[in-house]
Amino acid sequence: MEKDYGGQSAHSPHGPHAQAALAWLRRSIETTGGQGSAHSYSPLFGWAKAYPETTGYLIPTLLRYAYLLHDDSLRDLAHSCRDWLLRIQLPNGAWAGGVAGGTKPSVFNTAMILWAGAGAGAWLLSELSPDGAWRNGAYVPGFVPSYYTYAVWSLLETGARLGPAEVPERMRTALHFYARRFRPDGTVTDWGLKPGEWAFTHTIAYTLQGFLESALLLGAEEVLEKTRHAAEGLLVEFEQTNRIAGRYGPGWKGDYAFTCPVGNAQLSIFFRRVWETTGVEKFARAADVFLSESLRFQNFGKNPNSHGALPGSAPFWGPYLRGRYPNWGVKFLLDALATKAHLPVL
Repeated sequence: MEKDYGGQSAHSPHGPHAQAALAWLRRSIETTGGQGSAHSYSPLFGWAKAYPETTGYLIPTLLRYAYLLHDDSLRDLAHSCRDWLLRIQLPNGAWAGGVAGGTKPSVFNTAMILWAGAGAGAWLLSELSPDGAWRNGAYVPGFVPSYYTYAVWSLLETGARLGPAEVPERMRTALHFYARRFRPDGTVTDWGLKPGEWAFTHTIAYTLQGFLESALLLGAEEVLEKTRHAAEGLLVEFEQTNRIAGRYGPGWKGDYAFTCPVGNAQLSIFFRRVWETTGVEKFARAADVFLSESLRFQNFGKNPNSHGALPGSAPFWGPYLRGRYPNWGVKFLLDALATKAHLPVL
């Protein structure tokens, strides 16, 4: 049973987990002087530089909570982040990869900030191959990761406003390019950050949610079925082990030496959406389990630089974002809390 905090449950967007996450997020922006949100905080190395990619998708979360909490200061933070992103947009319409100061255009970073600036959608389409793959502007040169489905979703959502009329059909081609990577067991090839069979739950969630939301927007029933089959496969593994791995390989073989609280928050969002689109209650229960597993590792220590943050890995020195608290951890935690409460996305 969830604890009650003065009329607010632990899982409430008004509760202590959300409030601590928002306070940490505010600090991550203040530490840069309002010039974006710091990539992460490390107890050893302090605050990192601002990170354009995740600053981009933190903004809708800030606006959502500004509306929910009637807090204009959160709206002001969102606007300052948007203004900074527009100042650093590259002349070709893209945004650079890496932390602030980069110059090499990035497909995924641009897709995460797409709505903020003119020219971004056109650049992404110009980089798209006829078969639906982005082969340039990658995190790992020459590698075409399956989590680009998340970029497909971004273009579909914003294309009507920012891109040309052919966006839906070109994204349909892209979606089916990645859908061919589904294995019979529901796992997906190349859905990690780098080439290899194993993937952190962070990029697994990116991939599956990208498939789900894109297929819903395009009415691609075959892709929806494959995505739901993947959700079933992960649940079967969880039911057999009663544990959540930090990364998975083919056949849903898990690495249980660590867990990824960031990925767990993302999977909570994914399973909540699967439940909303199917009505199957086991997916709602799974969403609650993944959310609880994420909240379990939120930092409530005395250090104000980490209080409210979510570690990349648990234990802290696990292989995903080793020894760091990434800003996107609190973004997905806040989104998972809001999604559980069925609050609108602004």
